[in-house]
Amino acid sequence: MTPFERAAAKASRAIDRVHGETFLFEAFTVGADVDLPKVADPSRPSFMAVAAWHNATSSITPKARGSVQDDNAHAWTLGQPFVTVNDAGLQWRPRPGDRITRAKTGAVYEITKPPRPDGVARTTIPLTDRKR
Repeated sequence: MTPFERAAAKASRAIDRVHGETFLFEAFTVGADVDLPKVADPSRPSFMAVAAWHNATSSITPKARGSVQDDNAHAWTLGQPFVTVNDAGLQWRPRPGDRITRAKTGAVYEITKPPRPDGVARTTIPLTDRKR
């Protein structure tokens, strides 16, 4: 293990210690018919892991000095919620269609985009609210 990898692992543990929450990871897959709701994937058992929660963000940017109407309509910046998890805490690699439940609030989220590993110690998982 290189000094950089050791430092990244140490930083990842510190992130989990300071900002970490418990999440339930559940695997889902396409059933017999792709038009039906996804079904639980028995080949990947559910597990609990500690991850850092990042809430969706929104902000308005400052208005331009001109009176351009288009500037007023497009002056918003939006984000989506995501979690970052230590790769060592994952029992299997999450993929789109899987669900994550935030233990603190009970809110259920679905992974709709592929998770993005940072190549060292953590993976960023973008989430979408799951309607019950």
